[in-house]
Amino acid sequence: MSTDWMGRWYDIIKERGENDRPSFGCIDLSTNQVDWMSFSHSEMDGVGAMIDYYEKKNVKLTKFPDLKEKSPPNFFQTLQIFYRLIFKTKKLKTKWIESNDILNPEDPLKISFHVFPVNETEKILRKCRELKISSTSFVLNSVSRSLLSRLSQNGEGTWTVPVNLRPVVKHANIKANHSSGLLIDYKLSHLPTETHHELLQKLKQKQHWGIWWIHQIGKYLGYEVMRYISNQNAKKSFLIGSFSNLGSWDLPPNHLWVGSPPGSKNFPISVMLMVANQRMSLSLKIHPSIMKNQELTPSLLNDLCKEILQRVD
Repeated sequence: MSTDWMGRWYDIIKERGENDRPSFGCIDLSTNQVDWMSFSHSEMDGVGAMIDYYEKKNVKLTKFPDLKEKSPPNFFQTLQIFYRLIFKTKKLKTKWIESNDILNPEDPLKISFHVFPVNETEKILRKCRELKISSTSFVLNSVSRSLLSRLSQNGEGTWTVPVNLRPVVKHANIKANHSSGLLIDYKLSHLPTETHHELLQKLKQKQHWGIWWIHQIGKYLGYEVMRYISNQNAKKSFLIGSFSNLGSWDLPPNHLWVGSPPGSKNFPISVMLMVANQRMSLSLKIHPSIMKNQELTPSLLNDLCKEILQRVD
């Protein structure tokens, strides 16, 4: 089986003593009980974990919210992608109110999550349609405004927004890591429409392919070079975190997923969004490096959900 080079970055994270395990589980909407999964991000990504979960239950997923592309960029597009990524991309630095020297949380899998009922989910999605923007753009903007106004000094920074490259990337293992990402800037002055415009521009420029290729460097230069690059970047590269929208899914009745990426001092805020069975889930995890008191997470999520609903009323 071919090597999952994207996943191997998480092996390096684990070697450094950081958490490499996402918080991920299927919630039964009829009972509110969560069936949690335990796996390393080096083994699979969120979509891969869902495929694995339903395979074991002999359930066939009928709809995947895949990348709307048919093939990788051509040679000339590739040159443009790398030029923009290397010479034109500058990340905004977030100045956190707290800065704690914590590598691995005591409870690295603990997250807070909220499920919007059917009527509120429809309100949110209707507002997105009215504004002619994606749910990713709307919720990402809302999350950024709410959390950065409370946790940062300067109210700005850069997110990584995962992009699922299935089925264009033909990995031998469909469950392996197929997610690249976009680098999306945010400032408190940004409106949801501005966030949407930036997302569209980065997708149009195919930034996600450049980031994917860079993360495949181990295929050509080996694991030791990967480790060196990762350990050097860990000292100087800091983003707001990861905002992952798994999209809209056709799942068995009463099924919905909650979860978040592992998170780290380099990516301290982890958010996951998903829609299934007419409900939207929003999950939040905040690394203790920027918020030592983890008991504050549920109240921050509660305030965030209230702000989202205020924006759609």
